[in-house]
Amino acid sequence: MKLRLEIKGASPAEQQRGISAADAVFVATGISAERPADGMFALEGWYDASFPERSEPTADEDRAASFWMDANKAAIAACCADRPADAVPENYLFLELVD
Repeated sequence: MKLRLEIKGASPAEQQRGISAADAVFVATGISAERPADGMFALEGWYDASFPERSEPTADEDRAASFWMDANKAAIAACCADRPADAVPENYLFLELVD
């Protein structure tokens, strides 16, 4: 599996710079991107189900999701480093894990 970054108007080089920044977050945490992606999936599923107690993400899933969010922030910052501050997108999940 590999990471993909979709930010409107970003060149392939900018997208790759963002992906490299996200990879660096995962390397620093010592885990592959799959576990944080799974954590984010669990967190989003819980949100979509209106936060039922019986399906609350585990502490491990929650921690893994936070790594995904950190990687996403790093990807956006690196990809958009050359843009004026008002042209950087809000922190939305632009990072994806694809086959």
